[in-house]
Amino acid sequence: MYAMKTIAHFIFIALLAGSLPFRSTAQCAFDPSVTGDALVCPESAVTLGTQSYDSYQWYSRAFPNGVAQPVAGATDSTLEVFYDQTPVYIFVAATRDGCTENSPEVLIDGLAFLPVTVASEGDFGVGPNGEQVICEGDTIFQLLLQPYTLNIQWYDGDDLLPGATNDTLIVTQPGNYWVTASPTECPLVLASLGVQISVIWGSTPGCTTGTAEPQPAFDAHLVPNPAESSVFVGVDAPGPVRLSLYDAQGKTLREAEFTVATEIITSDLPAGVYTMWLQTNKGSISRQLVVR
Repeated sequence: MYAMKTIAHFIFIALLAGSLPFRSTAQCAFDPSVTGDALVCPESAVTLGTQSYDSYQWYSRAFPNGVAQPVAGATDSTLEVFYDQTPVYIFVAATRDGCTENSPEVLIDGLAFLPVTVASEGDFGVGPNGEQVICEGDTIFQLLLQPYTLNIQWYDGDDLLPGATNDTLIVTQPGNYWVTASPTECPLVLASLGVQISVIWGSTPGCTTGTAEPQPAFDAHLVPNPAESSVFVGVDAPGPVRLSLYDAQGKTLREAEFTVATEIITSDLPAGVYTMWLQTNKGSISRQLVVR
């Protein structure tokens, strides 16, 4: 989901655990250390610090090897390290009462993320140009994959979709769908799906994908539907069955696992139309649930 720009994560852990790859020969009565976040988000910086002393000089050393060099002008108790400077080893030489001691050296690295990715599930075919083909009554679940969990916003072409701020977008109409979001570890980094997901109506008379419409591998029964206080869900396929209930904005309201049947409480849900997604080892189907 995300990775440091280097493959030396184990080195970073060892350093934080107390390994001292660079240490002066001075024997001062104090032990300076470097504090702060050692992982930098893209287009960002981290601020490192140390304890209070008389004077300071920060040093950097190129990863994975190199000679430590003083950072020009870095003579305060803090040091700012930018994403494009990583990966880099950092330590500080601190002086108190005429004695200078070096801190342990730490690795400051940058986070790198996979591109924004959306998985599509539900009732649709695929056209000759990769477009998703649906007919009236079909439902597609566009699923935003991790690590993009923050600041989610879905769009249809140039139009922002109001309320579509969850990791699942329910699609029942043609459009050109895409999403922007931030990775969990870097809330200020806003990334975008690089392409638009084209959804079109099927042209085959009677409906859908340009080929014979596939029959569902199993069926589900919702009783009663419309529901008031609860609905019983049963399937005619052997379990286990995984159930998810979504509102119109794609927010997950209920999740359950069962074998043959289960009861879903609906008394606290506002009146409206909801989408129920059922998945077994034989396949998956969606059903509309009306709550009144």
